Amino acid sequence: MSQPTTETASASAVTDRAPAEHSLLKKGGPDDMLLTVYRKVEKKLASRIKAHLMGIVSCELGVEMASSDTLQFPKWHEALEGDAVYLEYHSGTSGPPMWVRVSRLFLTGCVDCFFGGQFDGETCAEGKLSRSETAMIGRLGKAIADSLAESWSVVYETTFRYAGYIHDKDDLEMDLEDPNILVSSARIALSGHAVEAIDFAQPIDGLTAIEPQLHRPVSRETNAIDPAWQRSLKESFDQVYMPVRSVLARPTMDLSKLSRLAVGDILPVSPTDNVPLIVGDRVFARGSIGEQNGGVAFKIKQFL
Repeated sequence: MSQPTTETASASAVTDRAPAEHSLLKKGGPDDMLLTVYRKVEKKLASRIKAHLMGIVSCELGVEMASSDTLQFPKWHEALEGDAVYLEYHSGTSGPPMWVRVSRLFLTGCVDCFFGGQFDGETCAEGKLSRSETAMIGRLGKAIADSLAESWSVVYETTFRYAGYIHDKDDLEMDLEDPNILVSSARIALSGHAVEAIDFAQPIDGLTAIEPQLHRPVSRETNAIDPAWQRSLKESFDQVYMPVRSVLARPTMDLSKLSRLAVGDILPVSPTDNVPLIVGDRVFARGSIGEQNGGVAFKIKQFL
């Protein structure tokens, strides 16, 4: 896992890499365009990751990207440590996949923050993935795909398709002609606690495959919006019903206490002004529970 560095890869990484014929690894030569292009993408990736993550978790958030290092896939794979999930992405229509490693600690923190809790920077789930973690992986998968596509838009238009995840690093596969990959890391702070959260493993083969497209002029056609169509679309959206719920508390108890519950038992709930209002599967607002006209009411204090 790389640490934040300057744009020049370390000398040790250069000596370890195998000879390559394409221009990407010949930094400082007459044709190192791809490496320059990738640096532009990295600069935008931090802001896009932050923007999309803020649409998922509702806590203080910061993202710091490290410049990528070049190393061979087997060496990167062998050095992987700690529990993590590995998300698979495909760009364009062909080429080897890009793998994104998400640490289990960061995944646990995202789940805690999503449900209104606070990440302590240390507590990490273990063993089999829970349903909440699996659902969070799906949200992160889409957020990262959108972030990658928006970051690459600084050089050319493409899409990134999230193809699923694996939990065991031994299932990672890359069928590469060139074993070299670019690995960059995102250090992300949740609730003020920064962790090594995400690694992006970009195959060199995938970058060289898109090189011809980088020379194409970008065509952006603009079409006038039909006011009647826009009004009709708004009216249609206004009629869409969304499930809305508020979660007052999430108490836990061991199975023995749960089995002894009886009619009339009282579960204490601490008063709070930070009750989440959830629309679909996203925290939409926060507020407090009170009373109005003899019934229970929810008062919105903050939209997210």
